[in-house]
Amino acid sequence: METFTLQEIIIQSASAGVACAAYSIICNAPRKELFYCSINGFLGWFIYMLIFAKSGHSVYATMIAAMVVTAVARFLSVQREAPSILYHIPGVLPLVPGAAVYHAMQAAFSGEILATYSNALSGFKLAGAIGIGSLLMLVIPYKAFARIPPIKFIRRKRK
Repeated sequence: METFTLQEIIIQSASAGVACAAYSIICNAPRKELFYCSINGFLGWFIYMLIFAKSGHSVYATMIAAMVVTAVARFLSVQREAPSILYHIPGVLPLVPGAAVYHAMQAAFSGEILATYSNALSGFKLAGAIGIGSLLMLVIPYKAFARIPPIKFIRRKRK
């Protein structure tokens, strides 16, 4: 099991937040929402790394991080009066199992059947963990997130 210092986790999470903001820019997200998109990506990766560093289980860490990202996206959606997908997709982006899929394809092209199967299965498990984690938070009604007291610097100002 790998060990990470808190400083490494924070640096990786900040990098994930910047990547999420860049992705949001490419996808034409409103400028005033970029900060919140990046915060959700930061939180998702931060939670993932903390749980992974403690338990060593990437699937478990991915599912919990996806639950946090989805809950934060729904909370921001209520507070900022914007669609939750605006915050959810960039927040989940760092959790996507791109490396596992890449290694599965690389092994498939080189004819390594066992490595292809292993990496593809790992990618499917991580993708399933994202789906299950998101689904567990999506079944909670919006009214539950509206009951959370508003935070002044998050709340959208009415015109």
